[in-house]
Amino acid sequence: MVDYKKEVIFNAALYVANKLPKEQCRLHKVFKILWFADMEHLKKHGRSITGAKYSALPYGPVPSVLYDEVKFKNSIFERYDVGVERGFLTPLKAANEFYLSETDKAELDAAIEKYKDKSFEELIDLSHKSAYNSTEPNKEISLEAILEEIEAPEELRNYIRENSLVEA
Repeated sequence: MVDYKKEVIFNAALYVANKLPKEQCRLHKVFKILWFADMEHLKKHGRSITGAKYSALPYGPVPSVLYDEVKFKNSIFERYDVGVERGFLTPLKAANEFYLSETDKAELDAAIEKYKDKSFEELIDLSHKSAYNSTEPNKEISLEAILEEIEAPEELRNYIRENSLVEA
């Protein structure tokens, strides 16, 4: 049986990785682009793209289920973890865009464009904001912390809480 929630995040990651220039396709960058796209989509549309839970790891927010998939299984990416290629990825397939709405793809495209040329250090600085900083290291970032960071108005906060549109 297909786990729809996992398919959404895996295909969002594949979408990003396939659009990044090869020299920019790093695990850290894919994670950060997903974080920024999720935050912006949540702010604009009342739901994140991936529905992922993010953990506050040392180099910034990481979508937990995707991190586990890539770290332990490598079923969607080939990873390079030695020498100068450490952290680089090659997607093993194209994204199945069935799992992504038009607004999802638009926000992912915008985040790719905005962050693709950012360095590792710049992405760390940009992602270590209030939601990340309010969380203990290696713990899940709360929905409340995310809503604070995006400065969601109370009406949006209530809508998100009532409709369980975000798991993080």
